[in-house]
Amino acid sequence: MPGVKSFSACVQDLMDAWIESKDGTEAADIYQAAMLPLLPNMILAVVDWNSPGAEAFSVEFVRRYSVATKVLDFLTLQEPFEFRSFPDQEYLKHTAIPALTEVMTQKRPSLSKGSVNFGHCKIVYERLLVPQKSETGRSEWCIVLSRIDLLLPEVSGFESDGIDLSILQLLTEGATQKEIGLRLGLSPRTIEHRIDRLKGRVGARNLQHLVTLWIASRLEDVC
Repeated sequence: MPGVKSFSACVQDLMDAWIESKDGTEAADIYQAAMLPLLPNMILAVVDWNSPGAEAFSVEFVRRYSVATKVLDFLTLQEPFEFRSFPDQEYLKHTAIPALTEVMTQKRPSLSKGSVNFGHCKIVYERLLVPQKSETGRSEWCIVLSRIDLLLPEVSGFESDGIDLSILQLLTEGATQKEIGLRLGLSPRTIEHRIDRLKGRVGARNLQHLVTLWIASRLEDVC
């Protein structure tokens, strides 16, 4: 996209700005390096930690995730908030707080990739954490730059036999129901019935949704 920075370019600019910064530099002076329009699947935020205890973390969003989705209510989730009032405390306890505490205590940036279950979906992401430089105690703020690569609904009950697996695989390859029937030696009507049964089992609205839910169910075991 013309005039839009890639995640890699933003990472480099933020790291350069952090390296050149002095003790006591404000977060805004560093994240200005990434203030050109970002891709819609990227988030830029600042986490403040001004009081003792991890529950005292608070977040302000500078650039928000803006990809259209119905899986999560990003409009609400990206309002400024304190950790103690966030709805998913398990996510904070096991994912966000450990990562932020480590980076802000060690006062060194961290670039990572990973996946996390949040709400009723799986998020695959890449993330840069850039903490405040401090010659005395821990950092009091941390810049968070994150790119969401995949946002998929959690899936349960996706049971399938060998024929179902072949149908699903061929659907991911773009095959039509007629082509699948010819390949498997089954009538188009049989293929249609099996697809309808799979859709009903997992609540898929159409073929595209069915394939997406199947892929999401497979990713539960690998990321």
